[in-house]
Amino acid sequence: MEIKFTVVKNEDVEKYLDTRDKSELSRILWKIEQGRYEEGKESVNKYLVVNVDEPYALEIVEIMKANKHWGSTEDPNQVTAQIVDDQLLLPRNEGA
Repeated sequence: MEIKFTVVKNEDVEKYLDTRDKSELSRILWKIEQGRYEEGKESVNKYLVVNVDEPYALEIVEIMKANKHWGSTEDPNQVTAQIVDDQLLLPRNEGA
């Protein structure tokens, strides 16, 4: 599975970032939006996000596979997920 997106839970932003951090995050997101706008793209995309620990995650994986949006990657910086005994397994982070 190639990691193509970065998702940050809004609740975590409120909980873990101070005012300065939030301002920096806002500045970075604005810069990305402006770049996309200047390229003629939608400035803000909207996505469906599914936690891998949800009971229906495997069904979503199968739908993604059927639409060729799921597969292995050769990039060592990307996460590789496996399905074993009908469970979605992600590699553990070292030290976790």
